[in-house]
Amino acid sequence: MKKILIFEYITGGGLIDNKLNYNLVNEANIILSSLIHGSDFIVHFFCDYRNELKNNNNAIIVSPNNKDIIYDSTFINKYDYFLPVCPETNLILFNYLKKIRQKKISNICMSDNKAVFITSDKIKLKDVCNQHKILNPDSYSNTKNIKFILKDRYGCGSNNVMLINDAIAKESTKLIQENYIPGKSYSVSLYIKDFGYKIISLNQQHISRINKRLKLDTIDVNIHPFFSNKIYKFIDEILNAIPGLRGFIGFDFIFYNNKIFLIEINPRFTTSMALVEKSKNNHILNYIDTNLNEQTGRICKIKI
Repeated sequence: MKKILIFEYITGGGLIDNKLNYNLVNEANIILSSLIHGSDFIVHFFCDYRNELKNNNNAIIVSPNNKDIIYDSTFINKYDYFLPVCPETNLILFNYLKKIRQKKISNICMSDNKAVFITSDKIKLKDVCNQHKILNPDSYSNTKNIKFILKDRYGCGSNNVMLINDAIAKESTKLIQENYIPGKSYSVSLYIKDFGYKIISLNQQHISRINKRLKLDTIDVNIHPFFSNKIYKFIDEILNAIPGLRGFIGFDFIFYNNKIFLIEINPRFTTSMALVEKSKNNHILNYIDTNLNEQTGRICKIKI
């Protein structure tokens, strides 16, 4: 049986020497729990010494005394596969992958560095979309009701996302302003290999608004929308524009006026993937090493 090593950044030692008050802790725990049980692999995982799963038999404890183990090529290369799950925030994922690849860690189930950099920087991603004529917030305008989305240029998920009524005078190096598209929010989860990809699930995101701030509340995983056939062309356009995407990937998009507008690309394992086993009876990690038969499954809801 093959072995896989999981490094979920928040629960796995990425915050050693820092307090565990990170605003993505809940999602991180959901992701880790979905990965460590029930697959066709022997699964070991890096685990912060303060995490509740530290007593699990397959936990590899990370503490201030051995915090560099998450970069240890000799140790990591003992596994058949290595799956880092890091946020794009402030280029955390990009910088981690760049560092471990310099150490000749060769078993990584992830996109190449260039693809991760483009997808972690929302301005770079927007430029690529415009160059390849992929619909995105720049493609939408509505002079009757002008609203904008303001969010972190190197942000992750729905953290620090605001809906504003007036354009800011000047974008800072850390913020990005986008046209607000009044459609419904969705995502598509994929596993991409060198020779093709498998759609894992289509998902609908339910977002609430408190004053100006937007928050992701729940996700309906494995839905079957009426526009499903449009998804394949959408995916092909993105993979043509960013050919270095590999592994678990999530595309966030808005469907409006019978068109798909790309909002973000998550070049990593995403929260919605944590419910795939429940919805399809296929463990999510099995997408790495097997050609799973497509199953319809059922819709499952996850609360963030």
